[in-house]
Amino acid sequence: MIIDMRKQKLGVLIGILALVGLVVWGIKSIGGGGSKESVLKVASNPVASVFLDNKHVGRTPVETNVASGEYSLRLVPESSTQTLASWQGNVRIAPDILTYVNAGLGESEFTTTVETMWLEKISSKLAEVSITTNPDGATVSLDGETKGISPISVPNVSAGDHSLAIASPGFLSKNTKLKTTAGYKLNAVIKLALNSASPPEASPSPIITDELGASASKPSGKTTPTPTKAVSSSDPAKPFVTIKDTPTGFLRVRMEPTTGATEAAQVKPGEKFTIQDSQEDAKGTTWYEIKYDGKNSGWISGTYATKTE
Repeated sequence: MIIDMRKQKLGVLIGILALVGLVVWGIKSIGGGGSKESVLKVASNPVASVFLDNKHVGRTPVETNVASGEYSLRLVPESSTQTLASWQGNVRIAPDILTYVNAGLGESEFTTTVETMWLEKISSKLAEVSITTNPDGATVSLDGETKGISPISVPNVSAGDHSLAIASPGFLSKNTKLKTTAGYKLNAVIKLALNSASPPEASPSPIITDELGASASKPSGKTTPTPTKAVSSSDPAKPFVTIKDTPTGFLRVRMEPTTGATEAAQVKPGEKFTIQDSQEDAKGTTWYEIKYDGKNSGWISGTYATKTE
């Protein structure tokens, strides 16, 4: 009898422990005790192989679950009829969010267009659209109405389908369909493709914004500086930089190590300058301080300069 009672108590105790364990497991599952996975969707024209941190994840269009964080994304076109350039850039994945990348691959980095979009929770009951372009200073229109110059955020947007138009002198216009959600901001980062028939006055590089030229929508009231001439054909004192080829035939020299700083001069590909100082900006781009005319100093982006030590 005593043994039977002990067995009954033991059975009840095991049942209670099992129930407690099930409740704890359920709470963790519902509350997201583990790290939340996000979704990365990549499309391209033409079809391309997709590499995430140098790991092949498929061919476009591809959709894959990834942990939140920053990744290196590379697209390698598989076209057999055209010679197209690969594209590579960084993409930041937010937790539990879909990130969409769509690329139109061209013959070079400059003629490639890429759009990256993701949602971000906001306090508003309406939607919001945030547009960043490369180059910046592009004209942004939403549903046929001009909203301003990029980068720009458009608040109080109704939820649903919208049409986005981006235009910048020297670049091919971009028309994109958007779908907004109430209570969320849709972030769109759009790299425009160079119009080869009309050389631009802004950089088509995905690394910097307007280092190869200023946007026509941001007049400064000043005349365009004349590109400086090489001081000497011989190499300057080390360490020095050699200006690389650029689509516009010159590289802008800034008063400060940032693309938003005032333009001081322009230097040409092939010219060499001794490095006075160097800094890295928030985007990881290295800037070099040089004396562009032998006495006055300014900063150039290291994206279009080769350093010799």
